Amino acid sequence: MARFTPDQLAYAAGRTGYLDRQGSLEFLQQMQIRMSVGHWSAGDFCDRFAPPGYHSDDPTFQNDFEGQCRRVKAAGIDAIEIHQSVFEKTLNGDLDPEAIERASSGFLAELGMSVPACNINTWTHPKFRLGGPCNPDPALRRAALEEILKGVEICRLMKIPVLSVWPGSDGADYHFQIDYKQSIEWFAEALIAVNKKCLEYGIRLAIEPKPYEPRELYMIVPTAASAILVAQKVNQACGGNNCGLTIDYGHQKMEATTASTSCDLAEFAGVPVHKFDINDARQGRNDQDLMFGTLSIPESVEYLYTTFIRNYAGWYSQDQFTYREDPARAMERSMINFANLCLKAIRIMAKQPELDKARRAGTGPDVLDVVSPILVG
Repeated sequence: MARFTPDQLAYAAGRTGYLDRQGSLEFLQQMQIRMSVGHWSAGDFCDRFAPPGYHSDDPTFQNDFEGQCRRVKAAGIDAIEIHQSVFEKTLNGDLDPEAIERASSGFLAELGMSVPACNINTWTHPKFRLGGPCNPDPALRRAALEEILKGVEICRLMKIPVLSVWPGSDGADYHFQIDYKQSIEWFAEALIAVNKKCLEYGIRLAIEPKPYEPRELYMIVPTAASAILVAQKVNQACGGNNCGLTIDYGHQKMEATTASTSCDLAEFAGVPVHKFDINDARQGRNDQDLMFGTLSIPESVEYLYTTFIRNYAGWYSQDQFTYREDPARAMERSMINFANLCLKAIRIMAKQPELDKARRAGTGPDVLDVVSPILVG
């Protein structure tokens, strides 16, 4: 089935000029392109240069989950992603069912917000400094698995459709530090156990690759290709095709590939993409998590075009760290950039016969003759 209906394509064809905030919100709604925000993108940001946080001098800056939800809503976005730790009594402690109920029936309902994905935190607590599911201590490996299963339980209670696992501290800083084969086996074993629970509750499981950071040599799942291999192993063990990928736009830039090629590689391998994280970054640099569409418009548009051509209809989640900016303004800016670049991608889709012909010619100028009037117009 085509990603967009004829009526939606006609609507897009009728849009002229630049989409402002209201135009962007209407466009995304009409085209059924779904945007969410990771709760961390709406909070305070700290780094080694400003450990107290860049907004720590503002007494009005509410940095709990409710405050983050209200900033996301102020940006015009109605969906927020969480970590399982948002609903723990202490970091990596017991789940807090009362907090889940207060959020679900309280401010989330008041704001009309949904939670489309739960992410996992097995790296902030110092006990996981040498890894989570790949920790050399078997007791800590079990503890990390319990953290991921807490995420499954939150998904069950809140009817969240996707559980996404990013390895965080699993990996190595130095050569010879780990037996990589053993570690990737531990990681896959944990995900097999998690996927069985996910299948029981109708929750999709996603693996998010990243080349490095916080681990400095490599993370246990450093590339989209490695995430695809692990997902295939998990699916072989469990049956079906429930385990898939979260593809982060900036992580692919770190890998020196693109989110477009990762999307197509997953399609080629028959592994689903359950979620896309959007941001921006410079090629081959650290995970900059800049506002979307601020560095390379052609690459951003090609990425969106590819997701549409492959009929992706899931969430695009802002995963950005705009340290010195007002988070609400930064999230709004990403949303507006995203909508305008989506419109460009759809206009290129309308030129598919011309693009296919140019591709058959195989030269850059032939392709640019088709796409440049849209990219720079």
